[in-house]
This record gives sequence, structure tokens and C-alpha cells, in this order.
Amino acid sequence: MPGIIKIGITTDIMQRMRSLDTTGVPLPFRCHFAIEVDGYESKEKGIHDAFSDHRIRQSREFFKLSPERAVSVLKILGGKEIMSNNAMIGETGEIPENETIEQIEKEIRGKFRFSMVNIPIGAELVFTRDDAKKCVVVSDQQVEFNSNRYSLSGLAKIMLKEQGVDWKAVSGPSFFKYEDEILADRRNRLENEPNECEVE
Repeated sequence: MPGIIKIGITTDIMQRMRSLDTTGVPLPFRCHFAIEVDGYESKEKGIHDAFSDHRIRQSREFFKLSPERAVSVLKILGGKEIMSNNAMIGETGEIPENETIEQIEKEIRGKFRFSMVNIPIGAELVFTRDDAKKCVVVSDQQVEFNSNRYSLSGLAKIMLKEQGVDWKAVSGPSFFKYEDEILADRRNRLENEPNECEVE
């Protein structure tokens, strides 16, 4: 479900993910971020309220929202981050084992390009998990960081690994901001804005 996240609570992440795979989620998924906090029920309610305008259905915990926006709010809670290997749950069956959600999204929506979201060459992008890490757009699909060129996903994977997050696949637009807007959110916003036309 590209572009949709679930924000919820549990006392056992892997057990909860296995149960979601059998009953609640139609496509393969992964745990993007988790923290341990006290008073988790009231904190979950507060987060659900904060993102209520992005909720898919009022009786469900699914939101049309960039995962990194939710991460930003969870980090404010100050809990201990629980590291996961980010393995896909349910990545067998009808979807080939070697195909990730990121690959499915590329097939459905097309590969991300900076021109599609009105970001010019020379623009500075900021890594969502560390505002001190910045790169520069050098072509429609590449950025430069420390004098090296990367795809956005390739650089995101490297930066996450430096923080101890070693994921098999990473969707770069979810991990960089331009003018304080996460690129994945920017793409969704621009794709959903009505096109203006004049009739004479």
C-alpha cells in the first residue's frame, strides 16, 4: 500500500506484524520505526489526533502519510528506538520474493524524478533523520554528497546504515526534505492538485 502507513501500539512487534499479515494488511509491509514509551495509549491517541486529517477511515489506524513525518513526531516522545532489520512481512506468494514494495510503487507511479516535483538542479536537500546531512541535486535523478554522486535511494540507504539501520531496500524520497517538505509528501501533493486550464 504505497503511501499508506499504520500507526499503532503493541507489546511485541514481531508477533503483531505476523498477526497483521494474516488478517489486516493485503500487501507485504515492514516496521518502519518503533520506540518504547511509557503511557503509550494516551500518546498513540495524541498522534492519531495530530494526523486525523490524513486518516483513511476513522475506525482504523491507517494514514495516507509519509512514514518520516510520523517518525518526526515519535522522536519527540523521547523513547528508546527499537531497531529492526526492516524485513518485509508477507513478501511471498503472488508478489515475487525479490520484488519490494518500492519496486511495485515505481511500476505503478513511475520512477521519481526531481523535475516532476519542481525541484531545480542545484537545490539543497536535507536528510530527514539528521538536519546536518545535506546533499545537492545535480541531475533529474542524482544528488551529490561529499563530492560523490548517488541516486536518492542509494544515499538514503548509506545514511541510514551509518545510523545502524541496515535495510534491504529504501525509498529515497521518503528520507529527504526540500523546503521543509518530505519529497514523498511533495510528490503526493503535486500529483493530487487539480490541473488548471483555461477555456476561451
